[in-house]
Amino acid sequence: MSEEMPEPQDRVARPRRRPRRPRGVGVPADPAAWRTTGVVAGIAALLVVGGLFVPAPSADDDPAGAVEPVDSSLAICPEPGSVDGGRTTSAITVVPDLPGQEREGEASIALLRGAAAADDSPAADVVVAGDLVSPGDAAEVVAEQTRLPALEVRTQGGLAPGLVASQVTQDSFSASRGLASQPCLGPDTTWWFVGGGSTAGRDSDLVLVNPEETPADVEVSISGPDGVVTTPQLRGLVVEPRSRIVVKLSREAPRLPAAAWRVTVRQGRVVAALSDKQTEGFVPQGADWIPASADPSTRVLIPGVIGGPGGRQLLVHAPGDLAATVRVRLITTGGSFVPQAASEVEVPAGAVVAVDLDEALQGEDATVDLQSDVPIVAGVRQRHPGLDATKGSLEETSFTAGAVPIVDVAAVTGLQAARGTSVTVWVTVPDEIITIESAADMPGMDAEMSASPDAMADDTPTDAVTPPADDTASKAVSVTLRVLPAAPGEPTPPMPDPITLSVAPGRLVAVTIPRPAGASWLTVVAEVSGGEAVIAHRLLRRNEDGSLVTGYPWLPLRTTVVVPRAVPDPGLAVPGE
Repeated sequence: MSEEMPEPQDRVARPRRRPRRPRGVGVPADPAAWRTTGVVAGIAALLVVGGLFVPAPSADDDPAGAVEPVDSSLAICPEPGSVDGGRTTSAITVVPDLPGQEREGEASIALLRGAAAADDSPAADVVVAGDLVSPGDAAEVVAEQTRLPALEVRTQGGLAPGLVASQVTQDSFSASRGLASQPCLGPDTTWWFVGGGSTAGRDSDLVLVNPEETPADVEVSISGPDGVVTTPQLRGLVVEPRSRIVVKLSREAPRLPAAAWRVTVRQGRVVAALSDKQTEGFVPQGADWIPASADPSTRVLIPGVIGGPGGRQLLVHAPGDLAATVRVRLITTGGSFVPQAASEVEVPAGAVVAVDLDEALQGEDATVDLQSDVPIVAGVRQRHPGLDATKGSLEETSFTAGAVPIVDVAAVTGLQAARGTSVTVWVTVPDEIITIESAADMPGMDAEMSASPDAMADDTPTDAVTPPADDTASKAVSVTLRVLPAAPGEPTPPMPDPITLSVAPGRLVAVTIPRPAGASWLTVVAEVSGGEAVIAHRLLRRNEDGSLVTGYPWLPLRTTVVVPRAVPDPGLAVPGE
């Protein structure tokens, strides 16, 4: 655009003809507007041209984003206190040698005292033995005859990757006699549990902890053998900030022989935990925490089914509006097989079905492999009558549940290392899903028998163990177990040599963990490569009235997080786009 030149002084003034402009083109009233329009057009042109030089995402880039070490971790121990003669140890450590731990880090251990529940009596400040300063350090909180609010462990920076904690309660004398343990987990919006009951002498309590600064709006759904139990009072439960509440099954759904629980958080996040104990008159029948189950799936693997005498009861729940047909396989140290006594289970929609596994297991350690036509959740209740008793004979109980497959690193901590204790770890590598026909659909088969196609080919009985095929050696999964001894407040005992396993598909491997001298408790770390595995453990403490038993499936260790990848889009900055 050119500016108009002033008329010469000696030139005769004459009417000027307005220049003609193209139709549809406006002329700014102010010349400065022309400059503004030019600047905007120039910026738009630069952005468009510059966008041509923005590198396109590489084919090797993860479309979900970049994987980075976590910056913070949170673990909540829901019941760190102990009453009636019990002793609870909340064990805390950070697994070393993980990416992201070269940064500076910090940790805090505190009680959640905000809006404390009515059952929380005033307690002294938490006493922590040991300190979390660098990866590999260990700390513990021990409580005897003291009821405490929930315990919160927060780590940041270099101490965030690999945080693992657990609580273990030992009670040898009271009505809560048993060895009860569970991992201390972070908050979530959905929880599933399969187990618990409210028949005579049995108490199941659901603990809900809100570690956040705002109230949590929670709904609890309970199902039993006849389907969903009507509990309108469990909708819209409010868990106040930094506090906990308890839902008692005997109060909300009395006389229920078996239960499945779903916890849904409408606002906020909570940590959920489920305890179970049983007495017969004044005689204790065992106590433990019921581990949370993996989310509903058409394939559920339940590791940690302990061999030996006593009842082993499989509980299967079909949430939703569809009935489930569930095929049962057992994976043992010798291979996998379809049990004749319990090859297929029909589960009505919304119901919980109990199946006796004693005859099928024949006293063997096992992982239960369930394959269903609709998503299910499942668990196993285990009763141990007077194990290794030398004086009396009291029963103990333990639980296991559907597990999350491990593909990288998993860890469990707080495993007692005192004299008279033992730790066994079970590693199971699942094989490929095999379509198992219903016995009713198999010509020439008895109604009580079913088998996999491979087993039927050579008329092998259903209960016969099918060892893995010869070519599975090349598909074996490598698992390395590291034992980290801990003695908070004392010099750390020496670390035993790692244990390396090669586990073929369709096999279970049992490992007895060494007990280092001088350790109070252990952390065991599993590093999985070449596939996936499900892992569980058993902690046993000998007692003259019968050994105390506990254990649960392992969860993947939280070490990394996916950070969404931002891709520049110049078009978003162009006016009018």
